[in-house]
Amino acid sequence: MKTAQQVVLFYLRAKLNFQAAFSYKWAAKTAFRIFSTPYRKPRPVAPPIFEKSKPVHLKVNGLNIYGYCWHPEYEKKILIIHGFESRAYNFDRYIQPIINAGYGVFAMDAKAHGKSEGKTITVPEYSDMLRELEAKEGKFNGYMAHSFGGLAISLYLENGENENARVVLIAPATETTSAIDLFVRFFRLSNGVKAGINQFIFDKSGKDPSYYSVRRALTHIKNPLLWVHDEDDDITPLSDVKPIIELQPKNIEFMITKGLGHRRIYKDNKVVKKTIEFLTTG
Repeated sequence: MKTAQQVVLFYLRAKLNFQAAFSYKWAAKTAFRIFSTPYRKPRPVAPPIFEKSKPVHLKVNGLNIYGYCWHPEYEKKILIIHGFESRAYNFDRYIQPIINAGYGVFAMDAKAHGKSEGKTITVPEYSDMLRELEAKEGKFNGYMAHSFGGLAISLYLENGENENARVVLIAPATETTSAIDLFVRFFRLSNGVKAGINQFIFDKSGKDPSYYSVRRALTHIKNPLLWVHDEDDDITPLSDVKPIIELQPKNIEFMITKGLGHRRIYKDNKVVKKTIEFLTTG
């Protein structure tokens, strides 16, 4: 961790612990804002393939959301959905092979990411963007989603938004409860603040954190689905996925890797090849 990051972390921990000494509710509200704020700003320089793209613009909840598309006139098209603290640029290696298979490609920067406006993002907001995009561009034939994007597309699809599309989830943020546990450990927060975060989410959305779950959403999703996950993922643990694997759902194919972790997995050549083959089959 760089010195600047260490200073920010020290400040945020001190702030949260100071607030918690007076009010768990106060600390929980601040903690949720930190939890929803992307601090990492990846890859500011556009990969060459993006120079050939056409711009995409949406207005979602009053904010400007931007993205990129290649051959939107093609009959079939694929949407690439990035994770938390990521952006469309990170998935450049997928674009040309998908085009070569005869599909148009869309890749969006979610709220508070890349070129899009906003400072924080929640799963419902990400799903709102997906809904607005399909209202404008029509239904996609397939989705490729990483991490937080995997949770967003799962909650979007569980309402039968597009049952015929093929879906690839790469290291999806399977359980929000696990993400909160990781956040609490990282910031060394008390159980009182953790309970406050859970209550804040319920007060804000009317749903417990356990609702924001890929495993729960999958009980309503019938789409053909490829799930790629690494044994050594320390952000979205494989232990969250194992109960789903044990159920052996007929519509899901699993690809379990080793040694790739959470972020390198979608850059792996075998994962790229498998993902594109799955999306462009049928």
